Amino acid sequence: MQRQIIFSAIIAFASICGISRAIAQTGPIIFFANLSPDEETYPTYGDAKGHADFSLDRDTLKLSWKVTYTGLSSPPTGAHIFGPQRPGANSTPVFDLAPKGLKSPLEGSVILKEGDLQNLLAGRYYVNIMTTKYEHGELRGQLDRLDNTEETLEENRKK
Repeated sequence: MQRQIIFSAIIAFASICGISRAIAQTGPIIFFANLSPDEETYPTYGDAKGHADFSLDRDTLKLSWKVTYTGLSSPPTGAHIFGPQRPGANSTPVFDLAPKGLKSPLEGSVILKEGDLQNLLAGRYYVNIMTTKYEHGELRGQLDRLDNTEETLEENRKK
């Protein structure tokens, strides 16, 4: 019951902010991040690349992910969702994307709280993979919502 009240409040907030389309559809809400050294705020050089796929279950608020990466300059030391923050700025870790270890692909899930859902829908989270060489992050990408009606995850990966 409390979760339904919270989700109703989020829907009201989302419609005020113009993001009701993300909640009004049926099925999961899909998010992605293309990971690149170019997105890091600290100088980062290398050929590493990665991709993160996220699926949000509307009923349970369960956010699931699969993060893949290759070509890191040194061993990974952490992988997190950071926020809340706008693109190009730094923040603090919110969710650990590698609770089972840092071997690609990283897979897991978490149940979102009210504030987490608001930040996710508002585009205020980013993925960051840190390494021993780049302690502030070697791969980064802002989480963006995939328009389920016009694209597929496979089409997005080709961009």
